[in-house]
Amino acid sequence: MGRSQDSAQPVVIVRRLAILSGTLALWATSGLSGQATGDDREARRLSATRTELVAMQERLATAPKPDTIATAMLQRRLSDGDFQPGDGVALRVDGEQAFTDTFVVNTTRDIELPMAGTVSLRGVLYSEIQPYLTQQLSRVLRDPVVHARGLIRMAVTGAVPRPGYYLVAGDAPLSETFRIAGGLAGNANLKDARALRGGETVLDESAMRSALAAGRTLDQLSLGSGDELSIPAKTGPSTYEVIRGVSLLLTIPLTIYALTQIGN
Repeated sequence: MGRSQDSAQPVVIVRRLAILSGTLALWATSGLSGQATGDDREARRLSATRTELVAMQERLATAPKPDTIATAMLQRRLSDGDFQPGDGVALRVDGEQAFTDTFVVNTTRDIELPMAGTVSLRGVLYSEIQPYLTQQLSRVLRDPVVHARGLIRMAVTGAVPRPGYYLVAGDAPLSETFRIAGGLAGNANLKDARALRGGETVLDESAMRSALAAGRTLDQLSLGSGDELSIPAKTGPSTYEVIRGVSLLLTIPLTIYALTQIGN
């Protein structure tokens, strides 16, 4: 009987180790919940050209297990373009002050330009905006020298002075988005900041800290229009509790002094 119990112990230990290993694996991947795969991130890259997106689409079409999310994203971008309502276009035309402005994309995915009127951005990628607007403005200007870039609409929420939506260039560092929102509030808990998409985490706290430390851009992080940067506030005692605590501390020496005077 004793020999059978001894021989069973290694089996029990192995089973426990297997359960522990599975638990640790779940813990290790829990921080990546909701984050995009490599193909999904590449399909969302703001600076990608049409040639690059088509090449990726062809590669996924022949892959043994293609990423269906990335495939759908590529199809949408190639057919519908990138610009969404609320996005912007930062435009400058040499020698033409009237065109130097930021133009916001309306609900029909158009922008209204001086002289040129309504210009549709449907089907246009972020990477195509400069040559596309050069072509459009050539109808009303002679040999225009156009400088244009797409701006994505990002939400900044939580412990910042001015939470809200902001137009940001895709090649801007992640930290620039916080700066535009007024920087960080005094109670900001930056180490727990996250990036959200539709309420789901796409960059967890660890990934955000690494991105900020490395100076990575929104494009490198595959963040896009409508995504949200959330900075929670630190939890701690309220102002009232702090004042009350200080007041109590200040009364202690007064009480001691009073008692010593009574004793005398």
